[in-house]
Amino acid sequence: MKSAGWICLALLALMSLCSRGAEILPARQWCVAELTFTAGREIADPFDGERAAFSAVFRGPSGAEFKVPGFWDGGRAWRIRFTPTLPGRWQYETRFSAANEKGLHGQHGVLEVQPPPADTPLHQHGGFLKVAANHRYLTYSDGTPFFWLGDTWWAAPSANVPLDVFKQQVDARLAQGYTVFQMHGHRPLTDAGKLGAFEATRHADAETLQYWQQVDRYLAYAEARGLVACIGFARGDMFDPFSLTDLKRLWRYYLARYGAYPVLFLITQEYNIEPDKRQQHLPKLLALGQYIKDTDPYQRAMTAHPWARSRDLGQAWNEPWLDFIMFQAGHRRFEKPAAYHEVWQRPTPKPFIEAEANYEGFASTNFNVNAAAIRRSAYTALQSGSFGFTYGAQGLYAGVLDRARPGPTSRWGPVLTWKEGLALPGGAQLQHLRVCYESLDWWKLEPQPKALEPAADILVKADGAATLLLYYVSKVKIPPACHLKDLPDGRAYTATWFDPRTGRTTKVPEDSVVSARKLPLPKPPDAQDWLLMLRATGKPE
Repeated sequence: MKSAGWICLALLALMSLCSRGAEILPARQWCVAELTFTAGREIADPFDGERAAFSAVFRGPSGAEFKVPGFWDGGRAWRIRFTPTLPGRWQYETRFSAANEKGLHGQHGVLEVQPPPADTPLHQHGGFLKVAANHRYLTYSDGTPFFWLGDTWWAAPSANVPLDVFKQQVDARLAQGYTVFQMHGHRPLTDAGKLGAFEATRHADAETLQYWQQVDRYLAYAEARGLVACIGFARGDMFDPFSLTDLKRLWRYYLARYGAYPVLFLITQEYNIEPDKRQQHLPKLLALGQYIKDTDPYQRAMTAHPWARSRDLGQAWNEPWLDFIMFQAGHRRFEKPAAYHEVWQRPTPKPFIEAEANYEGFASTNFNVNAAAIRRSAYTALQSGSFGFTYGAQGLYAGVLDRARPGPTSRWGPVLTWKEGLALPGGAQLQHLRVCYESLDWWKLEPQPKALEPAADILVKADGAATLLLYYVSKVKIPPACHLKDLPDGRAYTATWFDPRTGRTTKVPEDSVVSARKLPLPKPPDAQDWLLMLRATGKPE
């Protein structure tokens, strides 16, 4: 029996009938519908955004309206991919820069959109992520809080991450509760190939078409399975040879081809790398960010991936198009909670995410990134204000297929393949992180850096006095009489230990009661890291 996700994909084939006229065609809310049109002639340069501008205006229930760009897909074939945001009847009309091109201009049609399938959260709630009203986290399209647990596959899609490998990665991480992956590969898809994304909007030839149709398979698989892609191209300094016009040409096509999918845009890895040496790429990339935002019909949240925090000057943080801040703590070191608190306490808040910290398997003479280091990095970020965490692993992040060809990974520690990186224990243990937070109303919790007296290596997050979550760093030393302060007198709390290694919980037998506005802290079960969940049992006496 086919899942509802694959039913969504099957609908794509049905959409090709639309070129015959204003037929009523089936679609599903939050699923990609694909419409195919046939031009009367082959367009000389179908990537030209002015002379070959193709789009459709979709009008739906409650006054909803979207102008969606279309794209060339070989010969005289042009397509528009649209994801309906509401059930009901949608009408569309196409537009082309040359009004006499009747196959592309002035075409009409109707979509009869049924409610979404229930196979994945993306189909249930909508995968165009938005910023929550309080500017502290992201939500699905319908406002449901979105918990960010990401993995890093920078080399995808490319010959280093073939489609069959990509599918294994998607399936493995979904089974562990991951919700996002970060990628910026878009390099040639075979060892012998010479065409990557930067070259694939120059000429309308068979090689170009094959490239994009292969990339389709990656994003279609992730969409069907329910994983959000956070997408960019290359690294910031690699944009130097290209003009802003070149980059807009690429992104115009990319948005048309993949904008209907549940994807986010990070533009590039390390957009502000070496700002003292390569100033030419920074203004260009900031302008590109605004262009992407202006072109996106769904106005999803977007960001830019930064250089390491110690060198990140935050040039994009106040840009109007940047909806949430990406943070890179860096590698083989632990970030201090105060660095995250500083971002949290900005006068004009934006959600922020720890997007690159301590890839598992990285090692040096004095710092080994093992599972314990991964847990500490992840829980420190979340307890200090990040709305999620992106993991990374040696071998996996760079798509190492063969230890004999490690690429740049060899300078970070012992070489691993992608499969060995995928199997590291820290990556698996992060599934418990999501379970822990989603057992609470995690989006209501806020960091409380001054909640303890005297101070200790325990990170506190709380929903007022109703729910508190405490992360005990491994080998924590708790000062005598350490307590949570300023809680309502007489309020009782149930206490539960959560093991971040296994996900098991152990209830503390007796409730704790606030006295003189103080709640004493229990000692953790052992010297490893632990989480303590405190829930108020009633109103204060």
